[in-house]
Amino acid sequence: VRDNLVAAVFANARRLSGWTAPQTALADRVRDKLLNLGPAVLVGLSTDRPSTSHIPNALREARMAHELASVTHRVVLFSELPLRRVLVHVGGDQIQHALPRWIEPLIKLNERARGSMVETLRAYADADMNVQGAARALDVHANTVYARFERIEDATGLDPQQFHALTELLLAADFANPAGTG
Repeated sequence: VRDNLVAAVFANARRLSGWTAPQTALADRVRDKLLNLGPAVLVGLSTDRPSTSHIPNALREARMAHELASVTHRVVLFSELPLRRVLVHVGGDQIQHALPRWIEPLIKLNERARGSMVETLRAYADADMNVQGAARALDVHANTVYARFERIEDATGLDPQQFHALTELLLAADFANPAGTG
């Protein structure tokens, strides 16, 4: 126990000799049991490790997973965290001061539109950059999606229909609002 956190090491198989391969199913089995601890307990689990020499790295992973746990996702496996969420979490403080100039107009536009601009960008990405799929997910007409893209491009100079621009827009939105990262 340290800093009001409990660290526990779970073992799945005894080491017979030499190097023992990690037991990937252990974290999944432990997660199910940890969900029974109750709603006040938030848990972060590292990836499975082959030996005790990896405990320091496992502890770092478990701490990060714990920091990203919430009431709605009480037990978080580090191995299941999306890379974008890890990047935002790790680099948030440093990147916060280096956000591009166009982020401020995008944030203001998104606020005026009650969050629909970034929501449209996420829906478009989730639909594999398919406007019709994004429109269906948002329950709007495809022309509404195109109109929002035009407003975003006017505000930022970036065309959301281009992969690299979409990636930049989503990452910047995540860094500007880390809590909204998903």
